[in-house]
Amino acid sequence: MRRRNGFALIELLVVIAVIAMLMGILMPALRAARGQARMAACSAQLRQYGLAWNQYADDNEGFNIEYAPSFQWAGGGFWFYQLGPYFSAKEFAKGQGDTRRGVLKILTCPAASVWRNAFSDTSPLYGSHNEPWRWLTQQSARGGEEAHEGSYTLNGWMQNLSAERKAGYPADRVKKYYFKYDDARGETPLISDGGWVDAWVDDPHVNETRNFLDLKGSGVPGASYRMSPNQLTRVLLERHGRGINILFKGSHVRRIALEKVCRYKWHVEFAPVAELELP
Repeated sequence: MRRRNGFALIELLVVIAVIAMLMGILMPALRAARGQARMAACSAQLRQYGLAWNQYADDNEGFNIEYAPSFQWAGGGFWFYQLGPYFSAKEFAKGQGDTRRGVLKILTCPAASVWRNAFSDTSPLYGSHNEPWRWLTQQSARGGEEAHEGSYTLNGWMQNLSAERKAGYPADRVKKYYFKYDDARGETPLISDGGWVDAWVDDPHVNETRNFLDLKGSGVPGASYRMSPNQLTRVLLERHGRGINILFKGSHVRRIALEKVCRYKWHVEFAPVAELELP
């Protein structure tokens, strides 16, 4: 009898079909596991910001971070710079001053940490559901320090504003906030996943959301990057499935479904909405 060598064609096809079937079963599970790992890492980073914010308040008579005037933005006035000393020792880059690199290392969510947008300019570049936002300083435009990238968004109402800055915001929403002003449960959003460095979510934004909404944050029509006059759209991103991580003022972090983002009071006069109507 002749001895068979190798596999018959039908046997190879069966093996390939079985492998394909197993891949079809395993890949969604692997993607889900990777997504869960990224969400957990993001949550851990936000908790670090909560601890730092508490320490800042302790060192500043209970007050929140001051909102920096625009002339300080390029040199280190953003909220994350002010939290920098609570993450690491100060470091200096040539011509830029104190960069507080420790805080910058955890400014990007693992699910949105790689800049892919080909658009290049010296103006602010907004992020999306899977991309960080980018701030290009004048120094970086001249070939100096690299642009700053981040995936987290501060609730702008949680900052203290100078008299100059208060002039541009509704008086009933801007108060000299203490860190624990009137929120016994600590359920005010403080920092969340988002597409820009801060967001001033207000009641009119809730009603107008559907006119500007893009849950991917891929940009409004005719623009190469996300820029919407509706501040709520900065946090309505499908970052972790159909939800985002939010660090609350009580220093706890939870994943919140996008439909439920506005059930919390973003400022003292905000009217909570139980569930947003989203596509």
